[in-house]
Amino acid sequence: MLVGLFKRYGFAAVVVVGLGLMTFVVLGKTVWDGVAGGAATAAGPGAGRPGGGPPGAGGGSPVVATNVALHTFNDGLRAIGTAQARESILLTPKAADTIRLIRFDSGDRVRRGQVLVEMSSVEQAADFAEVRAANDAAQEELRRTQELFDRGFASQARLDTVRASAGAAEARLNAGGSRIADRTIRAPFAGVVGLRTASPGQYVRPGDQIGTLDDISEIRLDFDVPETQISRVAAGIEIVANTAAYPDRTFTGVIADVDSRVDPATRTVRVRAILPNTDEVLRPGMLLTVEVRSNPREALAIPEMAILDQADGAYVYRVVAREGGEAVELVRVGTGQRSDGMAEVLDGLAAGDRVITEGVQSVRPGQPVQVGTGSAEAIPLRPRG
Repeated sequence: MLVGLFKRYGFAAVVVVGLGLMTFVVLGKTVWDGVAGGAATAAGPGAGRPGGGPPGAGGGSPVVATNVALHTFNDGLRAIGTAQARESILLTPKAADTIRLIRFDSGDRVRRGQVLVEMSSVEQAADFAEVRAANDAAQEELRRTQELFDRGFASQARLDTVRASAGAAEARLNAGGSRIADRTIRAPFAGVVGLRTASPGQYVRPGDQIGTLDDISEIRLDFDVPETQISRVAAGIEIVANTAAYPDRTFTGVIADVDSRVDPATRTVRVRAILPNTDEVLRPGMLLTVEVRSNPREALAIPEMAILDQADGAYVYRVVAREGGEAVELVRVGTGQRSDGMAEVLDGLAAGDRVITEGVQSVRPGQPVQVGTGSAEAIPLRPRG
């Protein structure tokens, strides 16, 4: 039709027709909005707006609320630390020689004093037998000379000379025994042996590694904190550690020591904590994240999801009793520390108050609400620790 008009009357006729159609659309929308507005007024003040809620019992929007209750907060300080064994050594010989016998396998648990490695000691054993015989002779000579001296048949000078010779012989015997002992490696403490890195018949020198021995019944966890946070760390304060190796587990311990010096290059101080490791899942060298839980305190708390952060402060919707049901009021609150999804309440709420946690965006001050059956019980407040 527009094509026919354009051919017959030209472009001006088409413009006139288009303007007429636009006027019709605008007038129709105005009339429709008037009709819809009247229907909303007749239905009541809550109809036609978000959160007005369906008519029925209570006439309010369905929401979920939780009680304001006590929760344990700490002045959290986070750091990264490296796990170390309670005791740890490298198994290495004291003297250069050939390994005669290795009395452990990788991963063995050994007791304190247990023989782990025996070095070849044929020559030392022969020398030791010689000095032991010489010492026996010297001690016998001392005994006889002492008897003669007591009976008056030996001089004091003779006794002193024999006594000195016997002492020298005993010293040579002790030295020989020490050389023999140096060729036997014993466990200085109970623990777990690591991977064996040598074999019988191998020639080794002092410093050559044969294996490792670790006591991992406890883990020493060292980490650094800024010098500005030194006041938060002290012996006895609880720490909680996590590792990527066991993402579902938390390891709890206490600070054992704080270094006496601050590193002038990094402006940090080294802190050492002790973690029980009875099941020995933590291994030396593991990287752990650490949270220092200093200044533990009980404070009122609410879930963070209940808070509406505005430019002028934080607000929550509190459920209050009204005639005929329950409604909400907007309350300004003072908040403190926030951690693990919980926010510390400093003022504005009291213990037992109920605040909306689900449906916050769909309600308005003074609006009636229907609190769901899972209000306070569905969101229990669990203290940290």
